[in-house]
Amino acid sequence: MRRTLHAKLRSSTDRSLDSGVTTVRLIGELTLSGIREVHHAVSKAAAECPAAVIVDLAWFSHTDPAQLGIFATATYEAQAHWGVPVMLCRATQEVTDGLAGFRSHVALYEDEQLAMLAIRAHVPRWIRQKFPPEPESPHHARALVGAACASWQLPHLHDPARLVASELANNAIQHAGTDFHVITAYTGQYLRIAVKDGSRVIPRVTGGPPVTGAIMAPGSGRGLRMITAASAHWGVTMTPGGKIVWALMRSHPVPAADATV
Repeated sequence: MRRTLHAKLRSSTDRSLDSGVTTVRLIGELTLSGIREVHHAVSKAAAECPAAVIVDLAWFSHTDPAQLGIFATATYEAQAHWGVPVMLCRATQEVTDGLAGFRSHVALYEDEQLAMLAIRAHVPRWIRQKFPPEPESPHHARALVGAACASWQLPHLHDPARLVASELANNAIQHAGTDFHVITAYTGQYLRIAVKDGSRVIPRVTGGPPVTGAIMAPGSGRGLRMITAASAHWGVTMTPGGKIVWALMRSHPVPAADATV
Protein backbone atom coordinates (compact mmCIF):
# COMPACT_ATOMS: atom_id res chain seq x y z
CA MET A 1 0.00 0.00 0.00
CA ARG A 2 1.36 3.41 -0.95
CA ARG A 3 1.57 5.88 1.91
CA THR A 4 0.06 9.34 1.57
CA LEU A 5 2.85 11.88 2.04
CA HIS A 6 3.00 15.61 2.53
CA ALA A 7 4.51 17.24 -0.54
CA LYS A 8 6.70 19.69 1.37
CA LEU A 9 9.44 18.06 3.42
CA ARG A 10 9.41 18.80 7.13
CA SER A 11 11.04 17.28 10.19
CA SER A 12 10.33 16.72 13.86
CA THR A 13 12.72 15.70 16.65
CA ASP A 14 12.16 13.67 19.81
CA ARG A 15 14.80 13.24 22.53
CA SER A 16 14.53 10.23 24.84
CA LEU A 17 15.92 10.70 28.34
CA ASP A 18 15.64 6.95 28.97
CA SER A 19 17.74 5.71 26.07
CA GLY A 20 19.71 8.85 25.21
CA VAL A 21 18.66 8.44 21.58
CA THR A 22 17.33 11.30 19.47
CA THR A 23 14.79 10.42 16.77
CA VAL A 24 14.42 12.65 13.71
CA ARG A 25 11.25 12.04 11.68
CA LEU A 26 11.27 13.20 8.07
CA ILE A 27 7.84 13.71 6.53
CA GLY A 28 7.27 14.57 2.89
CA GLU A 29 9.09 14.38 -0.42
CA LEU A 30 12.79 15.07 -0.86
CA THR A 31 13.56 17.61 -3.57
CA LEU A 32 16.60 19.80 -4.12
CA SER A 33 15.16 22.40 -1.75
CA GLY A 34 14.59 19.73 0.92
CA ILE A 35 18.17 18.48 1.02
CA ARG A 36 19.11 21.37 3.28
CA GLU A 37 16.27 20.50 5.68
CA VAL A 38 17.50 16.90 5.97
CA HIS A 39 21.09 18.00 6.54
CA HIS A 40 20.08 20.61 9.13
CA ALA A 41 17.77 18.28 11.07
CA VAL A 42 20.27 15.41 11.32
CA SER A 43 23.29 17.65 11.93
CA LYS A 44 21.51 19.63 14.66
CA ALA A 45 20.49 16.42 16.42
CA ALA A 46 24.01 14.96 16.20
CA ALA A 47 25.62 18.19 17.46
CA GLU A 48 23.91 17.67 20.83
CA CYS A 49 25.87 14.39 21.14
CA PRO A 50 23.09 11.93 22.00
CA ALA A 51 23.88 8.21 22.23
CA ALA A 52 22.69 7.92 18.62
CA VAL A 53 20.40 9.55 16.06
CA ILE A 54 17.63 7.47 14.53
CA VAL A 55 16.13 8.86 11.31
CA ASP A 56 12.56 7.61 10.80
CA LEU A 57 11.76 7.44 7.09
CA ALA A 58 8.26 5.93 7.33
CA TRP A 59 6.65 9.02 5.77
CA PHE A 60 9.51 10.08 3.53
CA SER A 61 9.80 9.81 -0.26
CA HIS A 62 12.14 11.05 -2.98
CA THR A 63 12.12 12.03 -6.63
CA ASP A 64 15.77 11.42 -7.51
CA PRO A 65 17.82 8.56 -5.95
CA ALA A 66 21.01 10.63 -6.28
CA GLN A 67 19.60 13.10 -3.74
CA LEU A 68 19.57 10.33 -1.12
CA GLY A 69 23.32 10.78 -0.90
CA ILE A 70 22.53 13.43 1.72
CA PHE A 71 22.10 10.57 4.22
CA ALA A 72 25.61 9.29 3.50
CA THR A 73 26.94 12.82 3.97
CA ALA A 74 25.01 13.42 7.21
CA THR A 75 26.06 10.00 8.58
CA TYR A 76 29.72 10.67 7.84
CA GLU A 77 29.67 14.17 9.35
CA ALA A 78 27.88 13.04 12.53
CA GLN A 79 30.50 10.37 13.12
CA ALA A 80 33.50 12.45 12.08
CA HIS A 81 32.60 15.62 13.99
CA TRP A 82 30.74 14.31 17.03
CA GLY A 83 31.27 10.53 17.22
CA VAL A 84 27.50 10.00 16.96
CA PRO A 85 26.07 7.06 14.94
CA VAL A 86 23.14 7.72 12.60
CA MET A 87 20.68 4.89 11.92
CA LEU A 88 17.96 5.01 9.25
CA CYS A 89 14.79 2.98 9.69
CA ARG A 90 11.26 2.28 8.40
CA ALA A 91 12.00 3.32 4.82
CA THR A 92 9.52 2.48 2.08
CA GLN A 93 10.66 -0.06 -0.50
CA GLU A 94 11.14 2.77 -2.98
CA VAL A 95 13.48 4.63 -0.63
CA THR A 96 15.25 1.38 0.31
CA ASP A 97 15.90 0.71 -3.37
CA GLY A 98 17.11 4.27 -3.86
CA LEU A 99 19.58 3.90 -0.98
CA ALA A 100 21.13 0.78 -2.52
CA GLY A 101 24.00 2.79 -3.98
CA PHE A 102 24.84 4.22 -0.54
CA ARG A 103 24.48 1.10 1.62
CA SER A 104 28.20 0.96 2.41
CA HIS A 105 27.86 4.46 3.92
CA VAL A 106 24.53 4.29 5.77
CA ALA A 107 22.95 1.95 8.33
CA LEU A 108 19.38 1.02 7.36
CA TYR A 109 17.04 -1.03 9.56
CA GLU A 110 13.56 -2.40 8.99
CA ASP A 111 12.09 -0.73 12.07
CA GLU A 112 13.01 1.40 15.07
CA GLN A 113 13.25 -1.61 17.39
CA LEU A 114 15.98 -3.21 15.26
CA ALA A 115 17.82 0.11 15.12
CA MET A 116 17.69 0.30 18.92
CA LEU A 117 19.06 -3.24 19.21
CA ALA A 118 21.98 -2.25 17.00
CA ILE A 119 22.61 0.82 19.14
CA ARG A 120 22.56 -1.23 22.35
CA ALA A 121 25.02 -3.68 20.82
CA HIS A 122 27.55 -0.83 20.74
CA VAL A 123 26.90 -0.20 24.47
CA PRO A 124 26.25 3.58 24.39
CA ARG A 125 27.70 5.28 27.42
CA TRP A 126 24.73 7.14 28.85
CA ILE A 127 23.73 7.97 32.43
CA ARG A 128 20.72 9.92 33.69
CA GLN A 129 19.47 10.75 37.18
CA LYS A 130 16.67 12.96 38.50
CA PHE A 131 17.30 15.44 41.33
CA PRO A 132 15.09 17.77 43.39
CA PRO A 133 15.79 21.55 43.48
CA GLU A 134 17.60 21.30 46.81
CA PRO A 135 20.99 22.67 48.00
CA GLU A 136 22.65 19.24 48.13
CA SER A 137 21.68 18.27 44.57
CA PRO A 138 24.69 19.94 42.85
CA HIS A 139 26.96 17.79 45.07
CA HIS A 140 25.16 14.64 43.94
CA ALA A 141 25.30 15.81 40.31
CA ARG A 142 29.07 16.26 40.64
CA ALA A 143 29.38 12.75 42.08
CA LEU A 144 27.31 11.26 39.26
CA VAL A 145 29.44 12.86 36.54
CA GLY A 146 32.68 12.11 38.37
CA ALA A 147 31.75 8.43 38.60
CA ALA A 148 30.93 8.40 34.88
CA CYS A 149 34.35 9.86 34.03
CA ALA A 150 36.03 7.18 36.14
CA SER A 151 33.95 4.40 34.58
CA TRP A 152 34.62 5.64 31.05
CA GLN A 153 38.35 6.13 31.71
CA LEU A 154 38.31 9.91 31.34
CA PRO A 155 40.34 10.93 34.42
CA HIS A 156 41.58 14.14 32.74
CA LEU A 157 37.96 15.35 32.47
CA HIS A 158 37.01 14.42 36.03
CA ASP A 159 37.43 17.85 37.63
CA PRO A 160 36.22 20.11 34.78
CA ALA A 161 33.25 17.81 34.11
CA ARG A 162 32.24 17.92 37.79
CA LEU A 163 32.50 21.71 37.69
CA VAL A 164 30.23 21.94 34.63
CA ALA A 165 27.70 19.55 36.18
CA SER A 166 27.64 21.61 39.38
CA GLU A 167 27.10 24.90 37.54
CA LEU A 168 24.34 23.47 35.35
CA ALA A 169 22.61 22.02 38.41
CA ASN A 170 22.92 25.31 40.30
CA ASN A 171 21.44 27.13 37.32
CA ALA A 172 18.44 24.77 37.29
CA ILE A 173 17.87 25.23 41.02
CA GLN A 174 18.21 29.00 41.03
CA HIS A 175 16.40 29.88 37.81
CA ALA A 176 13.99 26.99 37.16
CA GLY A 177 13.21 25.83 40.70
CA THR A 178 11.93 22.49 39.39
CA ASP A 179 13.09 18.89 39.56
CA PHE A 180 15.82 18.37 36.99
CA HIS A 181 17.58 15.55 35.19
CA VAL A 182 21.37 15.37 34.93
CA ILE A 183 22.42 13.53 31.79
CA THR A 184 25.92 12.57 30.73
CA ALA A 185 27.05 10.65 27.66
CA TYR A 186 30.33 9.75 26.01
CA THR A 187 30.48 9.40 22.23
CA GLY A 188 34.19 8.68 21.96
CA GLN A 189 34.93 12.23 20.85
CA TYR A 190 32.93 14.28 23.31
CA LEU A 191 31.72 14.00 26.86
CA ARG A 192 28.25 15.53 27.02
CA ILE A 193 26.87 16.96 30.25
CA ALA A 194 23.30 18.23 30.21
CA VAL A 195 20.58 19.30 32.59
CA LYS A 196 16.89 19.19 31.70
CA ASP A 197 14.60 21.32 33.84
CA GLY A 198 10.99 22.47 33.81
CA SER A 199 11.53 26.09 32.84
CA ARG A 200 11.44 27.49 29.31
CA VAL A 201 13.43 30.58 30.32
CA ILE A 202 16.69 30.59 28.34
CA PRO A 203 19.88 31.42 30.29
CA ARG A 204 20.93 35.02 29.78
CA VAL A 205 23.98 35.50 27.59
CA THR A 206 25.89 38.47 26.25
CA GLY A 207 24.15 39.92 23.21
CA GLY A 208 20.68 38.63 24.03
CA PRO A 209 19.13 35.14 23.97
CA PRO A 210 20.42 32.62 21.43
CA VAL A 211 18.44 30.98 18.69
CA THR A 212 16.88 27.80 20.05
CA GLY A 213 19.31 24.91 19.74
CA ALA A 214 22.18 27.11 18.55
CA ILE A 215 25.66 27.01 20.00
CA MET A 216 25.83 30.00 22.31
CA ALA A 217 28.40 32.73 22.80
CA PRO A 218 30.17 33.17 26.16
CA GLY A 219 27.72 33.96 28.93
CA SER A 220 27.40 37.01 31.10
CA GLY A 221 27.04 35.26 34.46
CA ARG A 222 29.73 33.61 36.56
CA GLY A 223 28.35 30.10 35.99
CA LEU A 224 28.02 30.63 32.24
CA ARG A 225 31.58 31.93 32.00
CA MET A 226 32.87 28.88 33.86
CA ILE A 227 30.94 26.53 31.60
CA THR A 228 32.22 28.37 28.53
CA ALA A 229 35.83 28.12 29.75
CA ALA A 230 35.57 24.40 30.54
CA SER A 231 33.72 23.22 27.42
CA ALA A 232 34.23 23.15 23.68
CA HIS A 233 30.59 24.02 22.93
CA TRP A 234 27.44 24.60 24.93
CA GLY A 235 23.88 25.45 24.09
CA VAL A 236 20.21 25.18 24.93
CA THR A 237 17.47 23.08 23.38
CA MET A 238 13.81 23.79 24.09
CA THR A 239 11.62 20.79 24.93
CA PRO A 240 7.90 20.44 25.71
CA GLY A 241 7.55 21.88 29.18
CA GLY A 242 11.15 22.94 29.66
CA LYS A 243 14.64 23.00 28.22
CA ILE A 244 17.95 21.16 28.11
CA VAL A 245 21.14 23.11 28.75
CA TRP A 246 24.12 21.11 27.52
CA ALA A 247 27.89 21.34 27.32
CA LEU A 248 30.38 19.30 25.29
CA MET A 249 33.92 18.55 26.43
CA ARG A 250 36.45 17.07 24.01
CA SER A 251 37.71 13.70 25.16
CA HIS A 252 41.13 14.36 23.62
CA PRO A 253 43.09 17.62 23.18
CA VAL A 254 42.87 19.19 19.72
CA PRO A 255 46.00 20.68 18.06
CA ALA A 256 45.84 24.47 17.79
CA ALA A 257 45.59 24.33 13.98
CA ASP A 258 42.48 22.10 14.26
CA ALA A 259 40.86 23.85 17.21
CA THR A 260 37.62 24.65 15.38
CA VAL A 261 35.00 22.14 14.29
